[in-house]
Amino acid sequence: MGRLRTLGRPVQAAAGAFAVALLAALALAPVAGALNPRFRVDDGAAYCRGLRVTAGDQGWSPFFSPAVVVWDGGSIIAGHGADPGYEFPTQTLSLVPRVCQSYLSYAGGATIADMLAEAPAEVDAHYQPTADLNLCVVLAGGGDFRNGATAASVYAALKSYCSQRRAAGFRVVVLTVLPASDPVTFEATRLAFDGMVRASWKTFADGLADIAADPRIGDTGDNLDRQFYAQDALHPNDAGNAVMASVAAPVLQEQPWVSARCELRFRDGAAEWGAWRPYAALNTVWLTAVEGVHVVQAQYRLDGGASVVATADIFVDTVRPTPVALRAVVVRRGHVTRLPFRVDDAPPCGPTCTAVVTVTTRGGRVLRSFVRRRVPVGRASAVTFTGGLAEGKYRYVVAARDTAGNPQNVAGSASLTVR
Repeated sequence: MGRLRTLGRPVQAAAGAFAVALLAALALAPVAGALNPRFRVDDGAAYCRGLRVTAGDQGWSPFFSPAVVVWDGGSIIAGHGADPGYEFPTQTLSLVPRVCQSYLSYAGGATIADMLAEAPAEVDAHYQPTADLNLCVVLAGGGDFRNGATAASVYAALKSYCSQRRAAGFRVVVLTVLPASDPVTFEATRLAFDGMVRASWKTFADGLADIAADPRIGDTGDNLDRQFYAQDALHPNDAGNAVMASVAAPVLQEQPWVSARCELRFRDGAAEWGAWRPYAALNTVWLTAVEGVHVVQAQYRLDGGASVVATADIFVDTVRPTPVALRAVVVRRGHVTRLPFRVDDAPPCGPTCTAVVTVTTRGGRVLRSFVRRRVPVGRASAVTFTGGLAEGKYRYVVAARDTAGNPQNVAGSASLTVR
């Protein structure tokens, strides 16, 4: 049976996507076996205008890389029946405060024989020896029951599947099977199978997410309830996938994540180190009230052992720029109009800024607007355009935002006369 594999992106509940640019060279204290960190401040920004910044490694710490989570099974584990973004894997990981690379391997109606044949390529190949955790979440049995398999034979096949994934280095969380109405033998076989799994999962797996024990979605006939199931009376809908996630997430959190044994603390330059705190991929750090370059340091330790220090620079600039409209402009109608301006900014400041030049009526209604990025600070610049204005008196207004994001206090302005 052909199976669809979907490669996942790094997922983190508390933070956004991972930035690729590293602002400064990283300092790494020599610790045997430590990974290279990807520590950065404000997601790799060069400048900031506040003393409250975010600092972290987005899951790429000195001691581990992001976790690998592979979801294997049929269409239910893939979230069929749910809207995009509400699938079971997505909702589950949103409840788990870890950085994960998530991979989906499934086929509608998959049997455990299919899964066993394809798991070396679709599950085991994702194993990462440095990962925070290597985890396989498996929902199996439904396709077998529809083909007339017995509960005992499916249970034996599931144990074999889990044994092979554990041998490949994965921890395995198994899910019980949800109800269905077709064929008529499905329910009796499912209930017997789920009972076997509940009784003995500790002998072949590392966790049980007993979604079939939840009275909202797991009892016989619950698949007919449109509050939690789609119209096909087989696949849970958004709400049903949320119930599945609420059952599975605590089981995932209970697994032995390396990050749960890691601590870190921060300091700004030569200041005192802050208190040790549990590892998090992103952290709030307060800088000292000094303009200019700040060297933010993070110190990591695993199980209270030898520490690793990573550093990254960020330039603090709280001074607002001063945009200037350089002179009154007089132009003939239909001719090229040139509006000269300059943006001044006292040190410390970035070398460029973003300027917005607008042409307004004397009453302030905006007629034209021009955005210019990477405008050199302290040097004359200009916006040019042709025509479009009737004879009359106008103003042109210059606003600016510097590299750190500071806006001006007062915009510059001058008159524009079209004859």
